[in-house]
Amino acid sequence: MTPSKQWMQLVDNRLDEAYLIGVQKFLDYALRTTGESYEIRCPYVKCCNTTLGTRETVESHLKVYGIIKNYTFWYHHGEVLGEPLSELEDEDDNEVEEYESEDEIEEILRDLYPNHDRSTADIGCDDLLQEEPNVEAKRFYSLLRDFEKPLYQNSKISKLFTLIKLLHIKSMGCWSNESFTMLLKMLKDELLPDEADLPNSYYEAKKVIRNLGLSYYKIDACINDCMLYWKEDNLLDSCKICGASRWKINKHSGEAKNKKGKKIVAKSLCYFPLKPRLQRLFMSTKTSSLMTWHHDKRVDDGIMRHPADSMAWKSFDELHLSFAAEPRNVRLGLASDEFQPFRNSKTLYSIWPVVLIPYNLPPWLCMKQENFIMSMLIPGPDCPGDAIDIYLQPLIEELNEL
Repeated sequence: MTPSKQWMQLVDNRLDEAYLIGVQKFLDYALRTTGESYEIRCPYVKCCNTTLGTRETVESHLKVYGIIKNYTFWYHHGEVLGEPLSELEDEDDNEVEEYESEDEIEEILRDLYPNHDRSTADIGCDDLLQEEPNVEAKRFYSLLRDFEKPLYQNSKISKLFTLIKLLHIKSMGCWSNESFTMLLKMLKDELLPDEADLPNSYYEAKKVIRNLGLSYYKIDACINDCMLYWKEDNLLDSCKICGASRWKINKHSGEAKNKKGKKIVAKSLCYFPLKPRLQRLFMSTKTSSLMTWHHDKRVDDGIMRHPADSMAWKSFDELHLSFAAEPRNVRLGLASDEFQPFRNSKTLYSIWPVVLIPYNLPPWLCMKQENFIMSMLIPGPDCPGDAIDIYLQPLIEELNEL
């Protein structure tokens, strides 16, 4: 059982008796669970769990400099997922759960990578690794480094948390990519200490957090909405139906290259893979139990409160008995409409988002904007019309796989 971690919040008052006792219990736990009799990893801010030290050295670092505040899951020191906490009074359980849930970034990492614990998270010590980590493990390690590493020495927040917050503000404030890059440059050059570890541009910031599962990919499309350049057609340079070029043509030179000699795609579809987004609904401790609400918690009294109360839902269940027998099976609604992406309404341009709505969730959540699943952005400038089925091909294929 893991010792109580409340002492870690006293890191700014390291002479407090509770902090000193906590350090001793942490060291006892780490040496016992890791099976090490001599050296363990040091969770001091500068060491950042990448260097080994004796019990005396680690104890000295923790007393003099303090422990990493957001290192609340001791995967480098023997803790495994789901391990209960000890030394807690029953009446304090709610308080502890509330405290642990404050670090949402750690929860995201644990939800995204439930198969990785401290036994596979030995970052920075190649001599301890018995085999090459797979792709998923490498992503996990990369995120852990950024999660553990403070933005600068004695910073209260990590590099990963900082970037997520900044990118969230950028999204909510409708900042341009260029303005975000300018902000990063100002923060690094004028406000933060020299050792602050911030990326230099919006592109580099996106690379840091892409392993959180927020990515999408582009599929080139015919300028006349005839076909997608994917699968066996991925290498074509022109549409096999209308013959239109895949690339933008320079009006002056007549070539399909810009000044840098690079080809620019005439039209591309932004596709957001569905499967990882559905997986996250079940991997997250906050939403997994809600995915069976329509079966477990809904009251069937004839009043229409949820799509599950409708005749269409009930008729579907009668036609597909095997599907309806498993309440965890996902029910999705699909919606699409155009919007004008430019502030200047005189610009004739429309984009068509395709949005999926998870109807498994309770009615007060399934129609909330934050729970909508973006599936794709169909480019303009005109309505796709009947050609929308061309753009829906990746989604249909993924639904068939599911």
